[in-house]
Amino acid sequence: MRRKLLALAVLVALGVGAVAVSFGVVGAKPATASEYLTTPATVGDVTNDVAATGALASATTYGLVFGSSPYLATANATAPTSTVTWPVTEVKVKPGDTVKKGQVLATAATTDVRRQLARATTDLRTANMQHTLAVGQWTDARDASSLAAERQALLQVYAAQKAVSQAIEARENLQAALETATLLAPIDGVVSAVNVAPGFDAPAGAAVEVASNDLTVTTNVVESDLSDVKIGQAAAVTVDAVGSTIDGTVTDISPVAADSSNGVVQYPVTVALKNVPATARPGMSADVAITIASAQNVVTVPASALQGTNGNYAVMTLGADGTPQRVPVQVGLITNASAEIKSGLDAGVPVVIGTTADLVGTTNNGFGGGFGVPGGAIRRIDGGGGNRNGGGGGNAPQVVTNP
Repeated sequence: MRRKLLALAVLVALGVGAVAVSFGVVGAKPATASEYLTTPATVGDVTNDVAATGALASATTYGLVFGSSPYLATANATAPTSTVTWPVTEVKVKPGDTVKKGQVLATAATTDVRRQLARATTDLRTANMQHTLAVGQWTDARDASSLAAERQALLQVYAAQKAVSQAIEARENLQAALETATLLAPIDGVVSAVNVAPGFDAPAGAAVEVASNDLTVTTNVVESDLSDVKIGQAAAVTVDAVGSTIDGTVTDISPVAADSSNGVVQYPVTVALKNVPATARPGMSADVAITIASAQNVVTVPASALQGTNGNYAVMTLGADGTPQRVPVQVGLITNASAEIKSGLDAGVPVVIGTTADLVGTTNNGFGGGFGVPGGAIRRIDGGGGNRNGGGGGNAPQVVTNP
């Protein structure tokens, strides 16, 4: 019985001792001990981007109409019309076909246009004869010294000249229409629409549409970012469907707002793409990142390493004894992820970006969460990796213990 009581007393004593240690009463590690997360300053690029989404589209689309020259088929464009009936005799392409400039796409019979051309030729001859007669009458009136008759005759001359001009124009238009009885591809591209079939008269509007191989993406930029976007800025366009990021350039900024979304005013911005993969197609969705500011080949640190305010920035480094030291720095471009260091810090010097306490959401490190600087609490841990709002990749955070 005594042995059981003795054993119980020992267990109680050990339990009390453990509780005392856990609360720092005896033998506890000092509360000021800290393990710091650091990452070295690196040389890389810092970029600030405006992000948006859009869809790929052909840079230009041409509509081909029998009897007329090709026209740009934009959203607000109206196809030219023809006064000639065009019975379609052959269609050599279908939507999706790749075509070369000058390739024959479709043909139509020219019976109606040749009949109208013959009539126009007769009208021109008649107009020329009437003009000749009018000139003769004017000459006779002038020789008769009759001012009133001369003026009347001169008016007939002018009317005859107008009729000749109109007859010439009508004949030339029909001659030009005759040459467009065969539709030719105006550019290298892809057939996007075919609206005719052999054996039927061509309808009003485009018979065939050809889209260029050059692609663009139009995205909507919110009004708060619009002032930062300029024509000529570089952009990165990510198309998940083809697993590729394509270089682009801002080519157009609409002065007119698009339809607002959720009450946010947005403006269409067009980006022309370069070196587009062959697998990319109009209509594919795309993520657009327009670079509005960039600092290249500079010393950079994670933005989370900065402390202070504009004009009074600093970073924390560790001294030889492991104690955090505040180092004033001059900064340049700052993004959500990275900051450019213009002076005060060399590449390779580790900077403090947090403590292990930050990893578990505590601040029991003896420095009030700000490494000795009031109000300088680190809100997130950043290993220096770049993203659309940051610079080039850095090293993973290192843990340094301050005993």
